[in-house]
Amino acid sequence: MSDAPSTPGRPARPGAPSLAPGGAVLADLRLVAAGLLPPGAVLGEEPGGEGTATALRPDAGVLGAATAAGALVLTDEEGLPLARLDDVVADGDLARGRLVVLHPSLRADAAGAAAGGRSVLLRRPPTPADLDALRAGGTGLRLLVPTGSATPDGVPPALLEALAREAGATPPELVPLPLAWRGPAGDAALLRAVLPALGARDVVVLPAAGDDVGGLLPGAADGGAGSWPGTLAALRRGDADLPGAAPGAAALLRRRWPRAADRGLVVLLTGLSGSGKSTLARGLHARLERGGERTTSLLDGDVVRRLLSAGLGFDAAARDLNVRRIGFVAAEVARHGGVAVCAPIAPYARSRAAVRRMVEEVGDLVLVHVSTPLAVCEARDVKGLYARARAGELTGMTGVDDPYEVPDDADLVLDTSRVAEHEALDRLEDHLVAGGWLARPAPRG
Repeated sequence: MSDAPSTPGRPARPGAPSLAPGGAVLADLRLVAAGLLPPGAVLGEEPGGEGTATALRPDAGVLGAATAAGALVLTDEEGLPLARLDDVVADGDLARGRLVVLHPSLRADAAGAAAGGRSVLLRRPPTPADLDALRAGGTGLRLLVPTGSATPDGVPPALLEALAREAGATPPELVPLPLAWRGPAGDAALLRAVLPALGARDVVVLPAAGDDVGGLLPGAADGGAGSWPGTLAALRRGDADLPGAAPGAAALLRRRWPRAADRGLVVLLTGLSGSGKSTLARGLHARLERGGERTTSLLDGDVVRRLLSAGLGFDAAARDLNVRRIGFVAAEVARHGGVAVCAPIAPYARSRAAVRRMVEEVGDLVLVHVSTPLAVCEARDVKGLYARARAGELTGMTGVDDPYEVPDDADLVLDTSRVAEHEALDRLEDHLVAGGWLARPAPRG
């Protein structure tokens, strides 16, 4: 095991761009810095890799600037430089370079911590019965608590640790580990790389709902689902009782998964300019205000552009950032139990996926595709944008010379060329009632 070199000096070469990766990229970066992943990893994607050049996938603008400068600085969310890629070269759409650690907080303090006892990988919360059974062998326990993401069932790292403590885990037994889950195949590759480097032996997996432990980590023992599937199902239904959960654990879980009527909600309407999404967003906001059940905020695309995203352009990177900004604000509304109604064009699947991730960490998201055809939107052309684009006066117009990526994960599809505004709003409001976010629709008529 060989850690990445440390250089506490200057964080960047002149002109080097910076990037705040977050998520799985930051978690993998910590693993590489600690020697728990090979330096040739593609951060956030492929934990294996050959050679000594660490790689990640930035957007095209950052990649170009990094290759021109020969360096890329990686920071935390507040801009603190954590590491630097030196001697950066482009490998397709990857940036590859030699990783230099700039800040000691980057290093995972887990290397060797799992050696000498039974290692228990927490993909679900443990119960007192789990810990009693695991301790019966008489060897020391090391409970591996992934900190890079929520569990596959959506339990955030801090809550997972709190539930382990509630079940009776002691501080010496808890080993935080910067693992970020990314789906069955990616999780299996990650664990095959990290656990041997960690020195983990006699591994037991407490599985998430639906886990195939044999496929996830061959040779590991399956700790069993226990009461977790029933508890999780009751949480998601909003049941008053949580079978199998002790009172203290139930209280912690209920704060994370309140009843749908008490959970924060983001309604994201996406569609072409002129599709009717802003009209529907304003109408839904008015109905929710009239109903009085939920505190509601409206984040309309045009208003956001004038305020939150003033100064942003309309190239792909700026559009992506605009949608992510809307998602960040909407997620904060949801975090505090409110409803955010958003109506950006949001043409790119990656932007919408980023918003979903932000929101679903703290609440629920309903994605509405306002699917009005381009020909209808262009005929409406209330802002004259399509006419300008067809005349060559405007470039990058979504649907004309810039793509709109049709959502494949929409919860509701509404075509305002086929249904009247009031009918579309009725359907949308009925969907919210059926999901439990509203007790009843607002008075109609």
